[in-house]
Amino acid sequence: MTNALLMTTETAETPRETTPAVLLRTLIAIFDDTIDAEHVLTALRRSEHPADQISVVLREEGSGDPTSRPILARAIASSALETVSGWLQGLASLILPDGASYLVAGPIGAVLSSLRAVAPTTGSPWPASDSERENPFVDIDNRQLMRALRTFGFEEGETTYIEHRVVAGSPLIAATSADPELLRSVHQTFAKFNAVYLGLAHTKREVGSAAAHALRVGPRAGGAVVVADAVAPLRRLSEGEVDQTEVSELSRGRLIVTLQGEEVGTIEDILYEVQADPADGGGNGIEDDDEDLRDADSTPLNSIHVARYVIATYGGVLGLGRHFVAIPAELMDYDADPARARMTVAEAHEAPRYDAGAPLSRLDEVKIREHFGVGRYWLTE
Repeated sequence: MTNALLMTTETAETPRETTPAVLLRTLIAIFDDTIDAEHVLTALRRSEHPADQISVVLREEGSGDPTSRPILARAIASSALETVSGWLQGLASLILPDGASYLVAGPIGAVLSSLRAVAPTTGSPWPASDSERENPFVDIDNRQLMRALRTFGFEEGETTYIEHRVVAGSPLIAATSADPELLRSVHQTFAKFNAVYLGLAHTKREVGSAAAHALRVGPRAGGAVVVADAVAPLRRLSEGEVDQTEVSELSRGRLIVTLQGEEVGTIEDILYEVQADPADGGGNGIEDDDEDLRDADSTPLNSIHVARYVIATYGGVLGLGRHFVAIPAELMDYDADPARARMTVAEAHEAPRYDAGAPLSRLDEVKIREHFGVGRYWLTE
């Protein structure tokens, strides 16, 4: 593939409308070495490429027995994703029908985790083709990765090859964008770090919109795809993306006490979730009744910000040796001053430690919420 390919403007395919539809393209690369893949991701991060446009699919080493698999944080630490885990969007660990675990992120990962089971049984909308039946490298009972790639516009023969390489352990990195300059830059980065395969495909606008929605809400797999763990789609108030009052009336540095007035600690940060405004009527969901991902409305949704956790700090001297815990926001009294937490000091200080330098995964959230005896909001809302 050449840079000229990325620069081509295919006016013949542009709909004749007053406002032309955005032409998305997906550039995909396969690497032989996870070190090269790590260098690529680090370079993309330093170049400030939008993280929500970068996809990763990487088979976890030694993934065999599902009951012995580590939680996501440890899986990341043993992979090429450790240095960029806080940058990638939609990071998750999936178990596909071949029994192996895969670390995924970005648009392709979001679509992969959202696909429903379509094993080639009687009446399946995805019967195995003759070429697949004759290919010794393809397990026709595991077509989720091939389906995800075909959704992004890649041809059947190409997806067969890519799946074979990924199942064998080759890292996959991709960029999905309507910006030719960005794709050209990514292409140069891929080539610089020894990509052994490069491919380019046109991606439907509604696929990009549906993938963006899936990244916002987090993985919700069904059928044969199992979400072993996933990074919670939460953001830190300290990152300054929204105004304090849009998230919570609890300001950073504010004292936290129990209902009995005992000091728990102080507010260090707030983790919040960006949700679609219900007034917009939803939309942009993935309904995969057949081979297509469908998107009712590609218009960006208005957003609301929902506080999920108050990060409390306690202990230490002069900022050294401090402990951090994540307290479910529903246990906090926003109106009181100082802020009041419906728990004892012991319950707060014995809670699972919060590490600001590591991604908070769903399994981390489960441990936190079980400790405090509150439900899982992502299942009940």
